[in-house]
Amino acid sequence: MTDTLLWHDYETFGIDPARDRPVQFAAIRTDEDLNEIGEPIELFCKPPNDYLPQPDACLITGITPQRALERGLPETEFIARVNAEMAVPHTCSVGYNNLRFDDEVTRNALYRNFLDPYAREWQGGNSRWDIIDLLRAARALRPEGIEWPVNADGTPSLRL
Repeated sequence: MTDTLLWHDYETFGIDPARDRPVQFAAIRTDEDLNEIGEPIELFCKPPNDYLPQPDACLITGITPQRALERGLPETEFIARVNAEMAVPHTCSVGYNNLRFDDEVTRNALYRNFLDPYAREWQGGNSRWDIIDLLRAARALRPEGIEWPVNADGTPSLRL
């Protein structure tokens, strides 16, 4: 089996990966030459009845609780489908700041739904890669050639 890259991102109803809930998952699978494999994946997750989304998160993502209720899957089905994509043997799950945020969202959702929160990361020859660290290295070692964004105070920023 050849290695594949699963480029993925979550939208959530807040910034705390332990407490806040995923509302959308999107992914594209490629080979190592970045040729797309299969169709892009887009899943929505219904918010639970006992959870209030952060209003700022709804404004940033443009996803309202009503839209998530209308288009979403129950979290159990949502995270099972996400896990199935990430657990395909020889998959490297790739994201931007995913080691510090997206992977924690995945782990917490898997744990809440009684699924192994770590198996997808290493079984079947799987791995993870956070490209924010690649950009940090590029900025530190060879900053010329890229127009790097800066914060209002002039300090460099790698925020999306």
